[in-house]
Amino acid sequence: MEAVRDALGAAGKLRLDANGSWSVDEAFARIKAYAKYDLEYVEQPCASIDELAELRRKLARAGVNVRIAADESIRHSGDPLRVSRAEAADIAVLKVQPLGGVRRCLELAEQIGLSVVVSSALETSVGIRMGLALAAALPTLDFACGLNTVALLSHDVVTTPLVAEHGQLTLREVELAPGADWAADADTVTRWQQRRDRLSA
Repeated sequence: MEAVRDALGAAGKLRLDANGSWSVDEAFARIKAYAKYDLEYVEQPCASIDELAELRRKLARAGVNVRIAADESIRHSGDPLRVSRAEAADIAVLKVQPLGGVRRCLELAEQIGLSVVVSSALETSVGIRMGLALAAALPTLDFACGLNTVALLSHDVVTTPLVAEHGQLTLREVELAPGADWAADADTVTRWQQRRDRLSA
């Protein structure tokens, strides 16, 4: 953490994402220790909404001023608004595809009443284009989006991938590359069809 802060300098934004892997006590101890590095926020430090709410209370009582962001607790809870009702987070991380599209995310952003970070679920530029549409439609963006993930893929399916230049992504249309070998293999197709069938049952 110290090395990253030194590399970024004082102006750099530093975020942590534990993907729900810490207990409340562990999250409290780590966030308290890391707070000196001026964290912008910590994303999903604990797995459940109740744990996030308990952690926020514990941090507030200790005077540790670090924001908590909810990601999986919004996408997987079955009731994404419960995060705000339980006062479990300061920030809502919204991902267009898992949450049902741009319109659904806009409705959720309005209802949840928290600052929003638009993030990627590691899609190709086709999916990132939807994330950009959401970001552009929101009335305010208090924090930088997490949409520059196309570079993590071995290849993309469009002629001109949506990759950030100088820290910015431009909202524009994308065009599928002609003859691109982007079809999934049979095992992947079967796995996703089975998942779709389970979720719609």
